[in-house]
Amino acid sequence: MRVDTLIVGGGVMGASIALARARRTDPIEQPVLLLERRHFGAGSSGRSGAICRQFYSDRELVGMARDSLRDYASFETRHGRPIGFTRSGVLTIGGPGRPETVELVARNAALMQECGAEVELVDARRMRELVPGIDVSDGALGAWEPGAGFVDPQRTVDAFVAVARGAGATARSGVEVQELVLDGARVRGVRTSDGDFECERIVIAAGPWTRRLLQRARVDLPLKVVRPEQHFLAMLPERMRTRPTLSGAMDAEFDPRFAAASEPEPAHPVLLDIEHGYYTRCEPRRERTRVGAMDYERDHVLDDPDTLDEAVSPEFSRWSRDALARRLPRYAAQPDAGTLAAWYTLTPDAQALIGACPGFENLFVVSGFSGHGFKLAPSVGEGVAQLLEGAPVGAFSARFFDPARFAAAAAAWGGAFGL
Repeated sequence: MRVDTLIVGGGVMGASIALARARRTDPIEQPVLLLERRHFGAGSSGRSGAICRQFYSDRELVGMARDSLRDYASFETRHGRPIGFTRSGVLTIGGPGRPETVELVARNAALMQECGAEVELVDARRMRELVPGIDVSDGALGAWEPGAGFVDPQRTVDAFVAVARGAGATARSGVEVQELVLDGARVRGVRTSDGDFECERIVIAAGPWTRRLLQRARVDLPLKVVRPEQHFLAMLPERMRTRPTLSGAMDAEFDPRFAAASEPEPAHPVLLDIEHGYYTRCEPRRERTRVGAMDYERDHVLDDPDTLDEAVSPEFSRWSRDALARRLPRYAAQPDAGTLAAWYTLTPDAQALIGACPGFENLFVVSGFSGHGFKLAPSVGEGVAQLLEGAPVGAFSARFFDPARFAAAAAAWGGAFGL
């Protein structure tokens, strides 16, 4: 079988790229094929917290997150497929225990406002109004994004795949890409568990398995896989009485008739507590609240992503419970509700690799999102589709994500969460 565009990896990135590319091509003249070795969303995407917020220090990321949030907000209206988009609001908190976090909140909020992202800088009094029962010091500062929230990760991937198929793409699960077939500076095709496929261009968006695949084509990019842990507590019994209101440009993207009326309400907004180093978001369908760390320093490095250990350490579970209860004391009495281990694919600067692989004409990489995939996926899909057709890339900065940016010198790895 011969296709125009072959995409490897059926997570949120691969599905978003397949959707955007299929919209631009004729399914007969330029067929698009998405391959996933297990089921769609089986890797990092299916285990994600899938938080959608715009709080970043880089203008490039704020713009992408802003556009992606708008895409999620209108997705069900445009396509009639549920993705579990919930406008819980997102509150990012800096506090006097770490003064640099207060400065970060103020700086990022100003940048977000410059970029047209809906955000309000709030003091401790306002945070107590937004999140009843929250414990914040008077010197704390927050960035409040009323239109932000989260999606259901599995339903979002499945919906992207379904809409991509409707646009003419072929999407197949249970097909493992085993080798890239090379012809000089080009990839001629792939060998898979279900036969060979030829292609004009190929995108590797295989998350934790990306580096291993690229190494078979003599491409070695600085990608590292770590094993983040998450702990869950039973969600507080109260539910948000009203959803955050919207203003400005976001109103044009939002139809209240499609406000996920059937979705159960979370107990409180998403919290990014950068003072205490964790994030939390409610998962109301499962009546639990997720807690995860906001850096990678404690995460175990996986040389082989297939060796993921599902067990979460008691130390991490205790740390998570204590961290959340420090900010929302009522969680101290809530029972545990499970744990989860996952994969993050990192780069040295915590920014993704998006673009052509050095030395190849038709081999592209989209990986290394360091836990930020859902926040950026619609923008990435749009930009990669532009890149593949040779058009100017307007959905993101191609230079910012250029895979060749690490080629000149040895990469210095950091452990900070990209904010």
